[in-house]
Amino acid sequence: MLVFLSLASLVTGAEAVFLRDTVRKAVSVTAYPFLVAMGGVQHATSYVTGLFSSYHDRQQEIDSLRLRLTEMSQNEAQRHELIQENQRLRQMLGFVSTERRFELDPVKVQVMESFKGIMMIDRGSIHGMKESMCAVTEDGIVGMVTRVDPTTSSVVTLQNADCKVGGMVVRNRVRGIVYGSGNELTHRCTMKYIDMKDDVRVNDLVVSSPESMFPTGYTIGRVVSVDDSGALWKSAEIEPAVDPYRLDEIFIVRRAIAPADELAGQAVQAPVPSVAPAVPDTRSYQERYAP
Repeated sequence: MLVFLSLASLVTGAEAVFLRDTVRKAVSVTAYPFLVAMGGVQHATSYVTGLFSSYHDRQQEIDSLRLRLTEMSQNEAQRHELIQENQRLRQMLGFVSTERRFELDPVKVQVMESFKGIMMIDRGSIHGMKESMCAVTEDGIVGMVTRVDPTTSSVVTLQNADCKVGGMVVRNRVRGIVYGSGNELTHRCTMKYIDMKDDVRVNDLVVSSPESMFPTGYTIGRVVSVDDSGALWKSAEIEPAVDPYRLDEIFIVRRAIAPADELAGQAVQAPVPSVAPAVPDTRSYQERYAP
């Protein structure tokens, strides 16, 4: 086309400027749609790129906010746990400062075997733990130490069938023996060997009796039902005051205050040794280890 226009210019004598302008206009008119299309493609590419870049930035911001929210939730949970621990420690400190009947040693619960009603504590023989020591909280009786290892000890709770505590109704001092439930479904205890003529009512408070190895008057629980269908004895179902499955710390009774006659210097008559023949020891943990 350029050669043809050049020949036409030579034949007609037209100026070269006219030929240049003509070619420029033709090229401009021909290239315009392509330039418009290219501009649109560039604009669309820039828009899409910006959209993806903005989406990536928003996604990073969302991830950062989600991480901050998770950290705040963890901090809030930790703060709540610290508040609860602080309240428990305050209650324990208040209990130790007000309880003058015996010397208490706070210990931490490591493991609670729910199907056995036995808990493991972080104190052993090297810490002075001994078998038959009583385990209590500010709310009531937990159980007693039955096995001592060098660094840990086992505590049989009221949820264990082998745990027995001498019980007494506060209202009228009716006596009985409180047996652990030994049941995974219910953690209630049973107070047995109650005389049929004795008055035991629902909601009566039951505490440890003077015959118990535990300090006298320490809370065991409350009566929730009474069964008087027996021929000689009736029994009462007791809801324990302490739920061992919710405990993180307990107290071990190291030393109780000596009785008044001992403090007064009165001699205690030694028991007469038995001459009966040896029989198999079928007693429970508490009967076996009671002092």
